[in-house]
Amino acid sequence: MRTGPALLLVALLLAAGPAAQAGDDHERARAALREGRILPLERIVESARQRFGGEVLDVDLEDEEDGFQYELKLIAPDGRIMKLDYDAATGELLRSRGRHQSHGGSQSRGR
Repeated sequence: MRTGPALLLVALLLAAGPAAQAGDDHERARAALREGRILPLERIVESARQRFGGEVLDVDLEDEEDGFQYELKLIAPDGRIMKLDYDAATGELLRSRGRHQSHGGSQSRGR
């Protein structure tokens, strides 16, 4: 029985699945930008810099059930790392996470 080549083909097709899906996600994101359904990344980054300062370290565009979201990670001027989620269609800040809200205890410096 010659199942080796058939199993290899199935394994290759399964391995290609996530890569093909990632390409589809990329194309959906490009189409959404082209069609004006999401804002350009530059606009979101500028909004984050104006509100929080610092430099953007990483950006992801996530295709969520309720629409696209930009997820930014930035380092604030004082060195704190922040994670910010923006609605990609409206530019609204949906959530901010990180140590930026806690200003006490062992986090204080040189006092």
